[in-house]
This record gives sequence, structure tokens and C-alpha cells, in this order.
Amino acid sequence: MTSPEDNNTNPTRLDTIKQFLNRHRWLLIVALVTLAIRACYLYELSFHFGFRVPMVDEKWHWEWANNILNGSFWGEGAYFRAPLYPYLLALLAWITNGSILFSKLLQSVLASGTAIFVYLMANKLFNRTTAIVAGLAYACYATLIFYETMFLIPALFLFLLTWGMYRLISRAESTSVRTWLVTGLIFGLAAIARPNVLLVVLLLMIWQFLRSSNASSIMTRLKFPVVLMVGVLMAVAPVTVRNAIVTGDFMLISSQGGINLHLGNNAYADGLTMIMPEVELDESVSWRQFGVVTRVAAEREAGREMSEAELSAFWTKKAVNFIVSNPGKFASLVWKKSVYLVSGFENSDNTDIYYQRTKSRLFSFLLWNLDEWLYFPFGLLLPLALVGIYVHRDRRRDLAPLYLFALAYIPTIVLFLVTARHRLPLVPFLIILAAAGVVKLVQARRGRSGREWITIGLVFVVSVVVLNRTYYDLGSDNMFQIHFNNGLRYESTGDYVSAEKEYLLADQNYPFSATLLNNLAYSQFMLGKNEEADQNYRRGLQIDPAYAPLYSNLGLLVADKGEPDSALYLLRTALNKHDTAVTTPNDLVQVWLNIADVQEDLGELDSAAAAYHTAMTIAPEYAKPYKQGAAFFARYGGHHIMDSLYKVGRHFEDLTAIDYFNWGLSFIQRKRYTDGISKMMMALKENQNMHQAWYCIGLAYYEAREPRDSVYQFLDRCLEIDSSFQQALVLKALLEERGY
Repeated sequence: MTSPEDNNTNPTRLDTIKQFLNRHRWLLIVALVTLAIRACYLYELSFHFGFRVPMVDEKWHWEWANNILNGSFWGEGAYFRAPLYPYLLALLAWITNGSILFSKLLQSVLASGTAIFVYLMANKLFNRTTAIVAGLAYACYATLIFYETMFLIPALFLFLLTWGMYRLISRAESTSVRTWLVTGLIFGLAAIARPNVLLVVLLLMIWQFLRSSNASSIMTRLKFPVVLMVGVLMAVAPVTVRNAIVTGDFMLISSQGGINLHLGNNAYADGLTMIMPEVELDESVSWRQFGVVTRVAAEREAGREMSEAELSAFWTKKAVNFIVSNPGKFASLVWKKSVYLVSGFENSDNTDIYYQRTKSRLFSFLLWNLDEWLYFPFGLLLPLALVGIYVHRDRRRDLAPLYLFALAYIPTIVLFLVTARHRLPLVPFLIILAAAGVVKLVQARRGRSGREWITIGLVFVVSVVVLNRTYYDLGSDNMFQIHFNNGLRYESTGDYVSAEKEYLLADQNYPFSATLLNNLAYSQFMLGKNEEADQNYRRGLQIDPAYAPLYSNLGLLVADKGEPDSALYLLRTALNKHDTAVTTPNDLVQVWLNIADVQEDLGELDSAAAAYHTAMTIAPEYAKPYKQGAAFFARYGGHHIMDSLYKVGRHFEDLTAIDYFNWGLSFIQRKRYTDGISKMMMALKENQNMHQAWYCIGLAYYEAREPRDSVYQFLDRCLEIDSSFQQALVLKALLEERGY
């Protein structure tokens, strides 16, 4: 039975909810449309093989996130990149139990938040109609969809950036210390996602100081900019302190700034890609190796070891020296990068954004080009934004935060590399300006003179024509990198048939990559195409005679052909070719494991054992040499050595079904049946279809004189999987003959 108070309360609550939904319905629609479009896009992508195999920067961030969860939470050394995004990604991976699809879906919620802040900024600066247009434009903007659904920084950075800018715009008149402190904290978080936003914060502080010129004193005018900076420093300080504790050096956020500046400003820089004269950066250099090879190059040139802070300063100095010594080249490079910045073409740097159209019907509607007539959407967005700036030219003071943001942020793009990802932070603000221009023109289309319409038309048409042409090296696809990355994805899962097809397509587009030819030949070797593999290994050596992996893999092929002496020569050549200063220990380990295999084939067992020992010494926390070494020693009766190696190896990596099988077989051979059966059960837990394990359990029960039903149960299960497995058939026949 309800009381009168309850009857009065429920309608009131319902009315409150209705009022909230009615008041904020467009904001909620914008958020839901943003999330729904990204969810549909991810659903389409999830059917493609490469979706679950991250590459390039995505792979680096995903591995970093998993290392935070399963390895060292704080990491080692100074942060090379700003660390906030990998820690967020680690949280997403933890929530979703490592699911790539659901991690990306959760990340897309941030995009909905960014769309909300775009809506709110547009509403504050203009009106609700402009806010609706801007919010929905953000929801449907293809380049944003592309990057916000990847394991990359923009998803987080755009959310924090638009949140901070919204607070700055909406609370510009606030006299609350808390307001400015919280705003500073948000910008500080944005800085530990992407540090170049600090220049924006500095300019916005100056703006806030100047706009309060009517204040009674300079100290009063300084109060809120200073509080804003205090908030920024509060967010950044933990990262700085952590870097100081780990390295002993002052490193504000990350050590990447110096090398990035050098990549964008050197004699070989092109403004689009990572090029530097000191290091050959190609598809063979992963992000994990990038820090190592650039460190080695710097220390060799300097003739001494350097700290993280010294490394960053070293590369910064080189970039500054280039700028000062080559003002003409630098000016030309800046002009070239400025052209890239405003071009309608999207220069994507991880996965080709235009190739993505083939994977998603939805995406193909949202991004396209018309043969240099229009690169949609950026080729239309920027002209519309210019129109918006023109028609709202009388509101320059109100729109100053947007203009100041662009003024501060653009140099941080042009001084480094210009790609679609790097210019992406400009897009939310361009969308607001474009929406404001379109809405004002539609609403006041009859109140303008013919001369003004002509001016507006000229601004739009000229900018469309100029900005939708391709200049310099811009506008070409990179089919080599697309197919090469696809090949890497297939190879990582053992699908060598598909990997070979992709590598062959990459070779057709660019037949001068030793790295590609090495991967292609290895896939062919795994498919038994030894002649083709041999030809491609040797093609690779003609292109790059110093590329060590070619010698190592060719050595495996030669050993397979029955020429162990020649194989050993090639493998030892690979060791000599490897630059131990930059080669990862795991790569060197693989060469030693190959040497061990060949020496075992030659019957040189002591030499093979020594090779395994060397491999373990080189990479003491790499599981592979322990596991392969364990199997080797078991083959020759070294069961106790095998036990110790498996025990060590499993600390660094989970054992596979074959590892448990080999270990269990060793126990059965030693008549330790309980231990053997336990290990075989663990193998079956990993792979229920391993018929040999079912057979070995049956054999162990028989030799241990266990009941007949136990033995037959496992033999029958083995024969269900492989009815022709000879050992099981023989044992079963023997048991029946003996009446067991």
C-alpha cells in the first residue's frame, strides 16, 4: 500500500527525467550517434583478419598496456612517449579481459564525450542549431572515426583537449580558484597524453591575463593564469618525479621530443615520414628498436654514453643546428609541410586510410576523393571553416580561444611531421567554425548584399580548388606498406599461404626491400617452396649484403637441403653481421638456436648444448631457448636438465601444449607415471585434439597396471581423433591379445 507522499513523488521524478531528456535530447543524440557509428564501423572491421593483429604504433601501445598489466607497472627508464594513453589502454584491456574489439568499443565512449564537448562549445559560442550541426558532423567525420577506433593517442587526447577548451570558454569570467585549478588539471592530463599542448596552455594563459585588463592590479590579473598553470603542473608532476626517480635526470614528461624535432628537421627530412641520415629507418625497425637504434647512433657520434635527458638534448641540438645553418632549406621545408597541413588529402601513417574503405561499407560513404576535385571530408571542411571565419569576422574577440589554439598548435605540427593524425586536433575546432558559417548563411541568406555573396563564394571556391590538389609527394597510396603489413599479420598467426600472397603483392609495388624479401622467402620456406625461397633470399642479399636475418634464414634453408656445413657458415656470418649494439637479444638468440639445430643434425651434441647455453645467457628472461633446450636434452636422456629448464622457462612465458607433452613424455620414460599423466592432462587442456597425449596417458596407465577401463578409455579417445594412429592400434591389439 502506497502513501500519498509516494503518489506525489513518482510523477515528480518522472517529470524530472522527462525534462532532463527534453532539455538535453540533442546532446544525447549527438553522443549516441557518435558511439553508434563507431560501433558499426568496428563491427564491420572485426570480420577482417588484420583487426585482431595490431601493427606499428597500435602494436606498441597494446604491448605497452599488457606490460603494465603483466610486467612492470612503472616501466623502465624515462618514458619515451607520453604515458597516459598506454595506462588508459591497460585499464581497458583489464576490464575487457584483453579483448581488442571490446577495448576499442569502450575507447569509443571517449569519442562520444568529445562530441559532447564540441556540441557544448558550439552552443556556448553560437547557438543550439550550430551545436547540433557541429556535433553530428563530429560524429560522422571519417578521419576521427578512423583514429578514435585505433589504439592511438588521439582518442584520449581529443577528449581531454575539448574538455579543457570547453571549460576555458564557458567559464572565462569565473573568479573561482577551483574552476581554474580543475581546468589546469585537465590540460595537464592532456599534456601527459601529448606534451605539445603545453604551448597552447602558455598562449591561453597570456590571453586570460590580457583579457582581464580592467582588473585592479597586475597581481589580480595574474591570479587565474597562475592557478591554471598550477593545475597543469599538479597533473604533470607525478610523471616528472617518476622519471627523476628512475633515471636520476629531469625529464618533464617524455624523451621523444628531441628525436621528433630532428626527424622533422634534417637534411633528408620530407615532412611526411620518419627520415634521418644517422639511422636507416625502414619497415624492419619496430618502435621497440627505434629507441635503441637512435640511442646507439647518438652515442657513437658523441663518443660516450648518454642519459635520457642528454639524448633528447643531443637530437634537439642537431635539429637546431640544421635550422640555423640551412635557413633556406628550413624555410622550404616549412612551406612544404604547411602545404601538407592544409591539403585535403589525408596522409595517414599507420594504416592507409583510403585502403580502409575496402573493409567498411560505412566508412566508404564517409571518406572518398574525386580525382583531385574534392578530398572528402577535410577538403570540404577547411574551405567551410574559412567561410565561417569570414562571416563571423565581427566576433573575433569571442572566438579568440579557437584562433589562439590554432595559432599555438599549428607550429607544433609543422615543426615535426605533418600527417592526418598530427593535424587531427585542429578538426573539432574547424568543425565548429564550419558549422557556424553554414548555419549563419542559411539563416540569414536574404540579408546579405550581392557583393558579400560573391566574396563568400570566392573564399569557398578558391579554397576548394587550391586545397584539393596534390602537391609534392602528397596524394599517392602506399600499397607496398599495406601488403607488407598484411603479410606480417598473416605470418604472425602461421598462415604462410596468405602471408606469401601479401608479400608477393608488396614485392610487385616495391621490389627493393631486403626486409620484405626475407619475410617472403621465409614464408615460402615454411610452405616447402625451397627454390623460390632460395631465390628471394639471394635477391635480398644483393639489395642489402649486410642484412643479418637473410643469412640466418638462408642458413636454415641450406640445412634443410642437407648441407649443414654451409648452413653453419651462413649462421655464423649472420652473427658477425648483426650489430650487437642495436640488435635485440631475442634476434641473436634465434641465430644461436638455429646453430644448435644444425649442430644436432651433425651429431655435435656438445656444441649444440653450448649453443643453447649461449642463447640462454644472451636473453636470460626469454622463454624460447629454455623450452627448446629442454626438448633437446630430453632427446638425449638429460631429463633432470629438462625439468629445470622447463621450470625456469615457464616463469617467463606460459608453456604450450607441445611443451607439456614433451615434459610429460619424459616423466613417463622415467616411469614417473603420475607426473607424466599430470603433464599430459595439461597438454590436453591447451589442445584437446592432441591424440598423441591421449595415447601416452593410456600407455602410462597400462605400464602402471591400472584397471583395463582406464587404459581403453584413453586409447579409444586417441583413435576417435586419429583412427590410423599406429602406436595406439598396436597397443590396443596387444592388450586384446593378452586379455588385458
